[in-house]
Amino acid sequence: MYFEDVHEGETFESPPRRVTQDDVERFASLTGDRNPVHLDEDYAKGTPFGRRIAHGMLTLSLGLGQWSSAGITDDSLVALVELRDVRFLLPVFPGDTVQLKSRLDEKRALRSKPDSGLAVYEHTLWNGKGEVVLRYHITILLKRRDPLPAA
Repeated sequence: MYFEDVHEGETFESPPRRVTQDDVERFASLTGDRNPVHLDEDYAKGTPFGRRIAHGMLTLSLGLGQWSSAGITDDSLVALVELRDVRFLLPVFPGDTVQLKSRLDEKRALRSKPDSGLAVYEHTLWNGKGEVVLRYHITILLKRRDPLPAA
């Protein structure tokens, strides 16, 4: 979808995705974040969570991936501009299912970039119990189908 195709207030829901311990281990290996709360069940039992949890950044990445894999902006996404107000509200555990809900809060044409515009979405990630585990705003730069006239 191009800049002209998106409208404030529109919503999107991704299909659910199960988070596995293998996801957590691969993320730890990729990033080097090998904190035992993610990888060691015996250690994690002694934490306030009582068991292993997924990395917060893995959870955020899964939310971004659910947006991307939907293909909504495959041909129109220029760049990720900003993430803000990122709030990790509840832990995500291996075995949980997460689902992204997205709402377009704002869009702005850019005279400085007549071939694109900004779109600001609120993304909310829910677990299978219907609890919000993550909320953030994402600003992306989208191509315009019809560039604005030169200023």
